[in-house]
Amino acid sequence: MTTKTAEYAKSDTATEDYEPFMVGGEAIGEVHWIRTEGAEDATLAVGLWRSEPQSFPYPFNADETIHALKGELVVDLESGEKVTLRPGDVASFTKGTKSTWTVTQPFAKLFVISG
Repeated sequence: MTTKTAEYAKSDTATEDYEPFMVGGEAIGEVHWIRTEGAEDATLAVGLWRSEPQSFPYPFNADETIHALKGELVVDLESGEKVTLRPGDVASFTKGTKSTWTVTQPFAKLFVISG
């Protein structure tokens, strides 16, 4: 459950209030939204995302910072570099980066999208 006021948004990481996360018309995992907009129309989205093992292309349409909470995710960047995220890892990706995500173990993250 998320509580929202004019001053803050708060959620519980144990929430079961998830919906399909859509990328290019396809459901890629599930998301629990905490915020979907920033002050004064700034781009800002914050949420929890989870997925079972799968692989899919993921374009970073804005800057995105990820805090891995559970499982394992391998982010293959167009440059050939691989970024593996496990619980406790934090990574930040730049808008315009093209990648392929491979969820190797059921994965959950807290994310912040900004721009």
